Amino acid sequence: MDSFYAELNKMKHIFAVILILFSSCMWMTAQEKIMLNSPNRQLVETHLYDEEDNFLLTLPLTFSITDKNVLIMMAGNDLRLTGEQTVWMFSEEINLSDLLKNNHNVSVSKILKQQNTKFHTVLMPNRNITLRREFDDGYEIIKKNAKPVFFNISNPSSDSQTFYLQFYVAKSDGKYPYIFISKCKPIEIELIIK
Repeated sequence: MDSFYAELNKMKHIFAVILILFSSCMWMTAQEKIMLNSPNRQLVETHLYDEEDNFLLTLPLTFSITDKNVLIMMAGNDLRLTGEQTVWMFSEEINLSDLLKNNHNVSVSKILKQQNTKFHTVLMPNRNITLRREFDDGYEIIKKNAKPVFFNISNPSSDSQTFYLQFYVAKSDGKYPYIFISKCKPIEIELIIK
């Protein structure tokens, strides 16, 4: 009988170690950091998570740098995103009430509405990297076709630059084509300039 309890305790310890390793892997995936080695074109399939670490979807991002110190990001590709979901990027901060007032085909989930009064820009504030131009409507919607985003690099002589990208996820239902369901955790990008 003692050997049974010894075996059971051993199994509990093994299970605890496996659980800790699995949790660590999930945390590492949720805290995604992308390393970009310029000037090569680089495709990254980034995973978007909400603020509670729930996986939302995979978003392909392709990066390249021009000789004029412009970083080009293509968000999305030729394949439709899964589950009738769309990803939104904003080039200017916008109040949630203004977005809803000016877009009758847009709604927001109750939870997101309680947690956010504004939608933030795709590029979180950064002195060394800035958006080159604003989007035509102040936002871009990624469904199927890739959307280009251009960033200026103000200090290309530094070895690396870290910046953060902010995305939002919406889905459709019978009443609205776009219901915002989540503000994504920011994606950390480290750009290594060679």
